[in-house]
Amino acid sequence: MTTPAIAPAARSVSTLAWVSASLSALVVAVNLSVMSVAFDALGTSFPEAKLSTLGWVLSIYTIVFGAFLVPAGRLADHIGRRRIFLVGLVIFTVASLTAAVAPAIWVVIVGRVGQGIGAVCLVPSTLGLLLDSLPLERRASATAAYSVLASLGGIAGPTLGAFLVDHGGWRAAFYIAPVFALGSWATGWRSLPEHRGRRSGPLPDLLGAVLVIVSLTALSFGILQSRPWGWASPGVIGALVLAVATVPVFVARCTRHPVPVLPMQLTRIRSFAWSNIASALYGMSTGALLFGIVRFLRQGWGYSLTGSGTGIIPLALASMCASAFAGRAGNRFGERAVAVPACAVIATGMTFLAVRLGHEPAFWSQWVPGAALIGAGMGITYPMIGSACVRNVSGADLSVASATNRMTLQIGNAIGIAMAIAFIGNAKGQAIIDPVRHAFVVMACLALAVGIAMTMVGERRFGEP
Repeated sequence: MTTPAIAPAARSVSTLAWVSASLSALVVAVNLSVMSVAFDALGTSFPEAKLSTLGWVLSIYTIVFGAFLVPAGRLADHIGRRRIFLVGLVIFTVASLTAAVAPAIWVVIVGRVGQGIGAVCLVPSTLGLLLDSLPLERRASATAAYSVLASLGGIAGPTLGAFLVDHGGWRAAFYIAPVFALGSWATGWRSLPEHRGRRSGPLPDLLGAVLVIVSLTALSFGILQSRPWGWASPGVIGALVLAVATVPVFVARCTRHPVPVLPMQLTRIRSFAWSNIASALYGMSTGALLFGIVRFLRQGWGYSLTGSGTGIIPLALASMCASAFAGRAGNRFGERAVAVPACAVIATGMTFLAVRLGHEPAFWSQWVPGAALIGAGMGITYPMIGSACVRNVSGADLSVASATNRMTLQIGNAIGIAMAIAFIGNAKGQAIIDPVRHAFVVMACLALAVGIAMTMVGERRFGEP
């Protein structure tokens, strides 16, 4: 009796709505990774900026994005998802243009903060709109398709960014975002389904989101400064203590607030809880990956900026090919059966690179096999994580559930980026080989940990609510 009532809504999701959602997913994901290739260009434009300061250009977007995802999802459910989505496109555009014309590094960082705020308005609202218009049996495919776009955008970011930075400087990397955002606005203005929102009850817990930012910022600061200051320095120890001390305060806040950042009732859903643990570990592994790849090809093998960006292409192509089967495979066999072998493939590719990478460039024999394995595994793994997260979540909580999953991913990414910068630092030439190898070993272990977490999401029972 339920399916006939939902089917018309499913047919109401137009092609333009999917185009708008796709463009928004791409603009968010591309801007998560595009700055990894602009790192050196930023340092040249702002020579007075320290390595740790430049690191914030990469990290702060991820931190703000991760911290405010769930409050934004709650706010979208509260006052209307379509409205929040369109406002987010405006914020993202203005922030991108601010960073593009920045006269100082701190203005670039402010622009990245604005991009993060705009991004959190886009992801949970648009995905919630689309999922709420689909029947239960099609949600896994829709979530997988959206996650694939986000993953491909993150992978393609360095390639696109390298081309832009090489031909127009680092500022050109910020000018591309308004193009995507305006395209998403034009296609989504009338085509996205309306969602009126609840418009009653308390607003989302913004203080809880601030606690997440404080904790993540302190953790990132401690990791970033561990290289110049040392792990035993008072500043690093103090930052890490603050990061840990904030966690119980955050949990207590989530337990007591009526609209918490992390809905504690959802954590009792096994598939939701373990998929978010997997998402955080996956974010740590892949957050370090893109920065490490571009840095190694640029500084280790001496590739040009465009060459280092195109080094991502084998990974991206493999991801695209593998992701074409992710949604259907997940629907047929369940997320766990598909994701666990994919994690092993990622770890195999990373281990291959850790063992095989040498001082002399060997693109086809050393680089391509490892990158292709990593890309194939990535194209399958995260869509399955996202699908498992919303598998048993009711329609009323779809936005906040998907937002929580992206929040844990971005928390992992922020930690991963800080780890990569701490591992590699300013190393160049032959001195970069060993740090990169060590980083790949750590990332391979993290990928295996993702697989272990995904074994705990449980079997998918078809037809379950």
